Amino acid sequence: MKTTILRAVLLLSLYITAGRVAAQTAADTAQDRRLAQRVATQICEDLKLEDQKKSLQTLSSDQAKQLFVRLFTKVALGDEEIIAQITAAGPNSRAYGEQLGRKVGAVMLRDCPVSHPLLLRLGGEQLSKQQPISPEEAKVLKPVATAMCRDLQPRVAELKKLPTEKRREALTQAFQKNLKASAQELTKYYGADVFLDAERMKSIGMKLSALMAPDCPEAVVLFTEFAPKK
Repeated sequence: MKTTILRAVLLLSLYITAGRVAAQTAADTAQDRRLAQRVATQICEDLKLEDQKKSLQTLSSDQAKQLFVRLFTKVALGDEEIIAQITAAGPNSRAYGEQLGRKVGAVMLRDCPVSHPLLLRLGGEQLSKQQPISPEEAKVLKPVATAMCRDLQPRVAELKKLPTEKRREALTQAFQKNLKASAQELTKYYGADVFLDAERMKSIGMKLSALMAPDCPEAVVLFTEFAPKK
């Protein structure tokens, strides 16, 4: 039993740190939301204590991943409802862990600022693996990512207070402004039609998020609200 729980929780925690924390699942019951909120709240409290011992910003990716695994394991083994759900899931325990992981991650991104640097650093690392950035491409994109952080980070609190559509508009304007400032470098590297290619722009946006995450995680969190729902 314990091995099954640990395996499921490990899958859950690794799923959260894989850059998919903003996704939502189709089956979202009141029980699911309550459980995700409870787990996220407990992990957030534990992270605050860990941050007092050692700043979470200083942890390596491996240390951060190990910390999440440890905290998820602690919460899961102490929660009878999670144990019951994992047991009931049987061979579908992995899918259950992924589903719960998405919901817990979404709650933490929304309600647990102390978790943002870790979630987004690990998410950015995974994103970089899925969307490899060559040294030459990094030279083109890093200045844009730096400019985006410099533009948005001081305004995070102000942007959070805006109505959703106003916030979307402000973020879109910031994205367009900073891309435009590097338009010459971007078109030289990607081609003259890059701004007309939706798929390439999506890829560039994901790579920029990965580059921004270590330096301004709170700003990157603002964009997750508008991530496509799965």
